[in-house]
Amino acid sequence: MIYEPKVSIVETGFVSDRTTTVEEVKLSENGLDIIVESKEWTVKVNFDAIYGFRVLDEGDLGEFWSECNLMKGWCFKVFSGGWSELEKTREHFVSGKLYDPLEFLIIGLNECVSVLAHDLPVVSVVQPSNKQIHPTPNSSAAD
Repeated sequence: MIYEPKVSIVETGFVSDRTTTVEEVKLSENGLDIIVESKEWTVKVNFDAIYGFRVLDEGDLGEFWSECNLMKGWCFKVFSGGWSELEKTREHFVSGKLYDPLEFLIIGLNECVSVLAHDLPVVSVVQPSNKQIHPTPNSSAAD
């Protein structure tokens, strides 16, 4: 069964380039956070409510590369031919039958993340840490 993906770019305000990478994927009580960075910016992509996610090497998603590449963008909404459509072929994929989740694909130079979500993600800038650790002088017991 061959799926031909149909996608659109999700406008994030952050232009991708060949340095764009997926740096971290973290699931917590706040949802799914994905840290994406390039030489120009670092962002956190948050999905508040998800049905599932998977992380694959870009080589395993060859059917997407005619539509999705880092010169076009890094965050895509998948309308057909993606992971959700593949999962819907399984009899016991209940989320797909009950909720019809939205699908997104976040691509990086190496790793890519497919996300089945309830809503669009929220993209925010990750501020670099300015905190530097400075040793404090030892104070004497007499002070």
